[in-house]
Amino acid sequence: METDNKKKFNRTIISVIFATVCFLVLGMLYMVLVRRDLASERERLSYMARNEAEHIVTTIDCVMARTNTLKALIQDHNGDTSFFNQVAMDIYDSVIEETGVTLKNFAVAPGCIVSDVYPLEGNEALVGFDFLDTRHTGNAEAKRAYEQGRTILTNPFELLQGGYGMGGRSPVILRYGDETELWGLVTVTIDFDNLMQVLRLDNLEGMGMNYALSYIDPEGGSHIMQAKGSLDDKAVRTQFEVRNLTWELAVTPRKGWISVWRVALSTALLLMISGFAGLFANIMLQLRDTNAILLQLSITDRLTGGLNRRAYEDALSELSEKPAAPDFVYISADLNGLKRVNDTLGHPAGDELINGAKECMQKAIEGHGELYRIGGDEFAALIYADESLLTEIIEKMESLVKEWKGKTVKELSLSIGYASIREFPEATVRTLIKKADERMYAAKKEYYDTAGIDRRRY
Repeated sequence: METDNKKKFNRTIISVIFATVCFLVLGMLYMVLVRRDLASERERLSYMARNEAEHIVTTIDCVMARTNTLKALIQDHNGDTSFFNQVAMDIYDSVIEETGVTLKNFAVAPGCIVSDVYPLEGNEALVGFDFLDTRHTGNAEAKRAYEQGRTILTNPFELLQGGYGMGGRSPVILRYGDETELWGLVTVTIDFDNLMQVLRLDNLEGMGMNYALSYIDPEGGSHIMQAKGSLDDKAVRTQFEVRNLTWELAVTPRKGWISVWRVALSTALLLMISGFAGLFANIMLQLRDTNAILLQLSITDRLTGGLNRRAYEDALSELSEKPAAPDFVYISADLNGLKRVNDTLGHPAGDELINGAKECMQKAIEGHGELYRIGGDEFAALIYADESLLTEIIEKMESLVKEWKGKTVKELSLSIGYASIREFPEATVRTLIKKADERMYAAKKEYYDTAGIDRRRY
């Protein structure tokens, strides 16, 4: 009896130790998964914040670009502003139509003294206003714009006529032969409350996030412009430039990074696991899912979401193991002017151009092969098409490229070369690649020569 009781006691001890070890092992695995989920959640929130920041910058840039129209007209009229009311009304309406943003006013200020303002109603106090009088909020930026000869934005400030606005101050320079004269300012004031509505920041709240949009002053201080809910110490913060201003968008999950019910449920599940079978199955499933994700990531281009160079090399390796089909065609394509777009409009605009090229090529070859992004601005397509279908695909590709228009970049240009087994029956796949590349580079040379552009710069 004593021996049986001792064995029972030993079995109990071993069972407790075994359960404890399993719980500790799975507990550590769970913590790893939590960290992964936290990293994934932060990346998701960071992506959303970056997208919202790009939307903010694009919207404000679109509005501020209208000052260039007024500046050009003033320069064309040698400082005469008699055209102002009609043109300002058209610009005012077009801003609302294209962006949804309502402007407080447009104004012209020869010598920095406001002579005309649109709309006049509600802005009467602005006529005769001196933008160089730095006692008024927002005029320090106007003076800086006037002195530095460049457009300057203000952060939100209280307006003389009531409400809050965000101003853009742009200097007008007249040219008389080889001489120039600083004529004054063109200003635009955005209705800041309306801008916040147009930017749809409340959508973030609808997606379960608290947020705060702030501006950073020259001393590094942060000033909240709009916020919903409270932020924790782990909030994802994205700083971005709005012309000369620095803004920050911070987001955090409203219900916390890890919910209480999830922790409680996971703990209960861990306590219920009693053997290596469950532990082994759990680990195998995690490995399977992780391997599937890693495999997909390894062949996916992160920018365009299409196939990447690794997928391209795998496809070429598979093609080289057997004779090419009689209707096989290799297409080589390269973006024109990407460096110029990156240098002048910024890398987000360059990314838009790359995505535009991918979309046009993908639509053209849909159902006839695969498209790969094999370099920064380089694409390759492996397709199967007879002569008439190939002609149709190339024409469609060129048509789509010609018709494409982006939000920031207004045009797209591709240099395209192709080579087929039908044209070179004895050629290997590598030979076709060389032929297609030669034709693509010839097309690129013709493009730059025709445009009179130095390829070393663009």
